[in-house]
Amino acid sequence: VTLGDQLAQPLLLLADGMRQVAQGDLTAKPTMASRDELGGLTRSFADMTQQLADARHMVEQSVAQLESARTHLQTILDNLTAGVIGFDARGGMDTINPGATRILRLPLSAYQGQRMEAVPELQDFAAEVAQRFAGSEDADGTWQDSFELKLPGKEEALTLLMRGASLPEGERLIVFDDISEVVSAQRSAAWSEVARRLAHEIKNPLTPIQLSAERLKRRFTKEIQSDPDTFALCADTIIRHVGDIGRMVDEFSSFARMPAPSIKPEDLGRIAREALILQKTARPGIEWSSEIPERGPVAPCDRRMIQQALTNLLQNAADAVAMRPGAGRISLSVSESGGEIRLAVADDGVGLPKEDRDRLTEPYVTHKPKGTGLGLAIVKKIMEDQDRKSTRLNSSHGYISYAVFCLKKK
Repeated sequence: VTLGDQLAQPLLLLADGMRQVAQGDLTAKPTMASRDELGGLTRSFADMTQQLADARHMVEQSVAQLESARTHLQTILDNLTAGVIGFDARGGMDTINPGATRILRLPLSAYQGQRMEAVPELQDFAAEVAQRFAGSEDADGTWQDSFELKLPGKEEALTLLMRGASLPEGERLIVFDDISEVVSAQRSAAWSEVARRLAHEIKNPLTPIQLSAERLKRRFTKEIQSDPDTFALCADTIIRHVGDIGRMVDEFSSFARMPAPSIKPEDLGRIAREALILQKTARPGIEWSSEIPERGPVAPCDRRMIQQALTNLLQNAADAVAMRPGAGRISLSVSESGGEIRLAVADDGVGLPKEDRDRLTEPYVTHKPKGTGLGLAIVKKIMEDQDRKSTRLNSSHGYISYAVFCLKKK
């Protein structure tokens, strides 16, 4: 019996230990102290169980580290201002961060797992991206380029700076950001330099030309016997056109050298009324209307610059009215909502062009026959220089066009 117990006890110990391991219990197992083969077998089993426990612990640590890294990466992606879209080997969008949704202004998460071509607004854009990837296959699989993306129903085209990378196992990644404001600022700076040089080069000879024409008219009109009327008409034409060029140069100078704003609390209602009275006096044939509070609202701004911006918008509206037979109504409103003050000018003039509408606030872009293309550009520059909310200009509904800008109360 004793011999049987000595043989059975290690086997029972092994059987119990194997049952525990099968159930996932990898805690330390008891061993037999005997030096025979059965005792060695229990010790080997205990060592193997400990190795399995150590291996499982390492796997659990690796999984925890991987999960932590994934969570950390997801947190970074969620807080990136840039857009990130990852594509699987089939071309489906399997990673879309909030930045991509914000920049493209589309519900991309609804298309997760699908190809970018499935988004109706991005079909052409997806084809361009695929073309860039195809052109980078012979290189290291990375590329960088800028895109002009015009979204349906949106007035302004987006300028995107994008970088693409080919990943292992056929996956791809694009990272992009909206640089529309940067490009616009660069264009504005470049045009400011052009305007400054034009103003300098053109204005110098204008004064002597005008003085010479006036002197010729005064000195020789009575002495000319053959066709004096033509002589006087030509002299008047020179003087008039020199004056027109001078006013244009003044606009160039105004755009090129906008003074630094002097910000202090101002009554915007009063500024709007003063700008409107000047236009009413200058253009009595137009039906003017307004919705302006008797007092306020008050916001920090540069009074002179805001009045100039409103004057430019009202003049632009008057020009639009003059270009459409039967038109003749312009309205100005000042309203306050949600900590912002909204100033809006509307007219029933010729409306706005469908092409390049989003570029009308850029210098020298105009749809008026005699426009310089600086009026709306100056308005936008005034608002940007005062570090206020971006100007929204030139939305058009039929013949009615609107120009709107907002200021924050604080």
